[in-house]
Amino acid sequence: MVYLTNNNSDVEQGIEIINDFVFNHQNRYLNEVEQAIIRGSLKKLTYQEIQSSEPSLQYTVEYIARNLAYDLWKFLTEAVQDSAWDLPNIKVRKNQLWYLIDQINKSRLDNSLIPINLLSETIVGEVFLQRYQIEEHLYDRDAGERHFRAIDLNMGDKPCLVIQRCHQTATIAQRFNQEAEILSQLGKHPQISQLLAYFTENHCLYLIYEEIEGEALTKKLFTGEPWQEAEVKSLLRNLLTVLEFIQQKNVIHRNLNPDSIMRSGNQFVLIDFATVKEMSLGCAPTSQSTFSQGMTGYIPPEQLMGMSTFASDIYAVGKIAVHALTGIHPRKLKINPQTANSVWRNHVQVSDRFADIIDRAICHDFLQRYQSAYQMLKSLNDCL
Repeated sequence: MVYLTNNNSDVEQGIEIINDFVFNHQNRYLNEVEQAIIRGSLKKLTYQEIQSSEPSLQYTVEYIARNLAYDLWKFLTEAVQDSAWDLPNIKVRKNQLWYLIDQINKSRLDNSLIPINLLSETIVGEVFLQRYQIEEHLYDRDAGERHFRAIDLNMGDKPCLVIQRCHQTATIAQRFNQEAEILSQLGKHPQISQLLAYFTENHCLYLIYEEIEGEALTKKLFTGEPWQEAEVKSLLRNLLTVLEFIQQKNVIHRNLNPDSIMRSGNQFVLIDFATVKEMSLGCAPTSQSTFSQGMTGYIPPEQLMGMSTFASDIYAVGKIAVHALTGIHPRKLKINPQTANSVWRNHVQVSDRFADIIDRAICHDFLQRYQSAYQMLKSLNDCL
């Protein structure tokens, strides 16, 4: 008998088995992106490794893990549930694909059954606080931060996100409870993901968030199709309103980018507050950056140097607006060598007044930007 493992030929055969199953039950084949995610998953690669090894995955690792892979596992789970074959009612996840292939093989009508060697991932299945069960490792960030998808066993297996911070300094560990309390307060806003729990275990810090149902802004922006001016204004008003709320709480998001903005119903919801730090009242509105994260092109220059202000989040929102208006990723725009500002107006036709608002928001010098969401929102509302 032939045993499928995780070498290249067996992986491609595994993809073919899943592809045939999908066609038989959903009347379509897996697309290139789906096959790339499955290929890397069968090889037991992390999402970072999948992203770097698959040319078709020209997205951030956050978007691949949270959105593309999540949609794929949901689709395969539904295909299994709708299947007329005698398959176990499993929830398909990254680490279960070899098992899925094995079950598909056993249910085929022919005799070409191929036994599978199942590989295990010890972290999957671990339960925290006797209710949050880890289902999948999503990706890692620097400074020992790891992201996982989990389910809440006390809430009907409701999906949630777990952020684990290890190897933290004593100072960060001491501030953890204070920071988590701030995050809990922010989650009371309907456009901010709710922090469900926070705790310390085995010298690691944990944040557990609700998982927002919807689509990341990335999906629409990365089509390359420019938005109309009115549509971008509506987006900005939506984002600036919730940004004004968090600034009233004396907080900087510091990771605003299309991956961290979810379209849920008629609203845009901010997620990924793991890097937020409270600004001390009575002090200048700057804070040292512990995690330099976000997507290249949306990160303000001062944040790369280890400091952030309210104007830093304004910069990110402005760059999102530029991306929407032009259909061009901010990092691909030319830079004016005299001002260090992005050159974008020649790519789109918008009113001069609106363009001036955007230019002020994305000014390289943070002192020349709007210093608060309230200021920019006022200018935007005055722009008819």
